[in-house]
Order: sequence, then structure tokens, then C-alpha cells
Amino acid sequence: MNPINIIGIGQSKEDLTLKHLKLIKECDVLIGGRRHLDLFEYPDKQKIFITSRIDSVIEAIKEKMSLHKIVVLASGDPLFYGIGSTLLQYFNKKQLHIHSNISCVSAAFAAIKEPWHDAKIISLHGKQSNPFSFKSLAKENKIAFLTDPKMTPQYIAAGLTESSLNNFRFCVLENLGDKNQEKITWFKDPALVCDQIFSQPNMVILLKALKEKSNFSHETHIGMEDSLFKHSKGLITKSEIRCVSLSKLKLIKKNHVVWDIGSGSGSIGIEASLQVPWGKVYAIEKHPGRILDINHNIKRFNCDNIKVVNSAFPLGIENLKTPDRIFIGGGGENLEKILKASCDRLATLGVIVVNTVLLQSLETSMRILKEYQFNPHIMQIQISKSKGMPFGDRLEALNPVWIISGSKPKTR
Repeated sequence: MNPINIIGIGQSKEDLTLKHLKLIKECDVLIGGRRHLDLFEYPDKQKIFITSRIDSVIEAIKEKMSLHKIVVLASGDPLFYGIGSTLLQYFNKKQLHIHSNISCVSAAFAAIKEPWHDAKIISLHGKQSNPFSFKSLAKENKIAFLTDPKMTPQYIAAGLTESSLNNFRFCVLENLGDKNQEKITWFKDPALVCDQIFSQPNMVILLKALKEKSNFSHETHIGMEDSLFKHSKGLITKSEIRCVSLSKLKLIKKNHVVWDIGSGSGSIGIEASLQVPWGKVYAIEKHPGRILDINHNIKRFNCDNIKVVNSAFPLGIENLKTPDRIFIGGGGENLEKILKASCDRLATLGVIVVNTVLLQSLETSMRILKEYQFNPHIMQIQISKSKGMPFGDRLEALNPVWIISGSKPKTR
């Protein structure tokens, strides 16, 4: 059985090596997009156009591969949002020979003479049904967008403008690699892009304007100073405690769903949201006055993946996505009911972390987590901070805090 050669064209036919050209010349069946196939005038070869009906292309390859030499042409690098990734879902890796080439992103950054090892790459191909969250870009300095005929530079510009992200230099690269039609245009203001017309194919690069004052979100980190959060009567998980509590939550995946129960100022939920940019954080707080603080802090830190829930947990629990992680920073006399509801809903192998300064809550947390076979661990943290005196400094102790954590077993 003949192997399937998947060849990345790069940015133009000139990027193909002699080896690539030889494989194309000697094949029996040539498959690719119309723009790719038009580059090769071989009347003796059967040409199959790749359309939105990829199933028919797969069937044609399976039917012909035993007797014919097949070459599939791809834009740029076949494994960078390309046909190579699709074919790997249908064929054994041993059947595929993949020939990489220059990707559109590497070519784009080379064209504007900017390094791209620190860039965020976003593909908008076929994403019309799932609107992109542009607010998440506030934390980025360098972004490359792969567009399509519907998710255009104008769509990106409108999203930036709506999200008040106007401190990016906006670059549109059209027909990259085509000497006759290649065009690179810079815009200082994304709003100016909306009235333009761009040819396909194109892509967009955003660069943070260095002279602009950095958005506050760019300076975020775990364990930020308490003074950066608006809070009432000291109702905030203190900076140092926050660091340890978040480490116990083990936010190892960027798409985790997190419940922050008894959110208070929202400090835990906000810092958790920075670690799960593709996930969801529910800040659950029963006191309406504290909701104002949470919303203020969410806006200040430009978090777009936090949903504020004003209810006395577990009321409304059925409306929340199943959590991978749960932090409980409040509960009082209802802690037992809160813990049991949390243990029931938590995903298998998920983690619960409880912070408390009360001996009674410590006992309740350990008892319930043991009842649910969470194998809980307990630690006490005592923080002392320096405080200036007339002739030196002294240490002032904060309330000791117990941190109880456990993980949900596969079976009870």
C-alpha cells in the first residue's frame, strides 16, 4: 500500500523543495484546495478538490491509496491548523508522510520582522457559532489571528473596540507570499479597520503599543496585595493565605470549572480565574453588599470568565456547571449543608479546599470530608507581618487559619 504524502506548500510554490516537487510530479492523484491545485498543470493526474465535505475526500483517498500514489497539498505547515491534523484522525500514522513547510504565522512575523516565540495564536476558522471573548486579550502583548471569510479583520477590530482594548497596533497581512498581491497594512486604532476592505486570504497580528500605560491586568499575579481589592470590614482571604489556598486547589488545567463559595471580595475567584483562562469561575455570595465589591474587583482586574451568583448556597446549585475545584471560604452554621452539596456535585478526582478560623468549622470540615472518603489533609498557617515602630519594626500576628483539603475518590 502506498503512503499518503502530505506536502505543505509554504507561502508560495517557490517554498517547495526539489524533493517536494518530485513527489508531486510522480504522484497519480493530487488533492488540495482549488488555489493549490491551480499551481500545478499536470493533465495526466487525477485532481480532487478539498471542499467542506471532507468525508468524500477521505473516502476517495481510502479507495485509491492501495493502487495509486497520492499527494495531498496543504497551506503552510500541514499540522498547523491544516489538513494534516484532519487526516491523522482517519489514517494510521504509519500511512502518512508529512512534509512540513513555513507556517503562515512564522511567515507573517518574518514579514513584519518581529519574534513570535511569545505570541498567542488564535484560529477563527469555522468559529462563527462560538463568539470569541476579546476581553481575554487584555493580558496579552502579542497575538496572531488566523481569519476566514466570515471571521474577518473587521470582526476582530469590532471586538477590540467593544471591549475597550484600543492599545494594540493592528496589522492586516493580505495574500502573504504572493509577490504581486501581498499587502501589509498597519492601523494605530482598531476602529479604523471596520471601514476597510481586505482580500482573502489574510491574517491579523496585534502588538501592544509600548508607549501605552500597561493595563492593570498585565501586572496580576498570585497573592496580590489585599489593598488592590475592594472589600468590606476586612472580609478578604489575605494575600499569603490566598497563595497557599490556591496551591491546594491544584489548578492544573486551563479549562477547570471552579466554585468560590462565600466569595466575599472575590479575591480567590479572581486569582483562580487567571489560572483557568479557558474555564469558568462561579463567585457565589449571599450578601448583596459584597456583590458590589466582587463586581468592582472583577472589572478592575478585567476578568471575563467569572460569573457572580448572589444566592445562599446551595440554592441554585442546579444552574452551575459541574465543578473540578471548589473553594469554601465561608459557611458558618450552614457549613455542613454546603460541604455535603459540594461533595455530591464535585467531579470525580476533583478537589475541595476549605478555609476557616473557627474550631467548630474545622471539626465539621474534617468529619464531612472523611464521611465522603476525601482523605482530607489539614494545615494551620500563622502569618506575622512587620509593623513600623518609632525605633524599629515589630511583628504583628494575624489570625491563624486552618486550610483543609481533600480529593473526591473514584468510588465511595
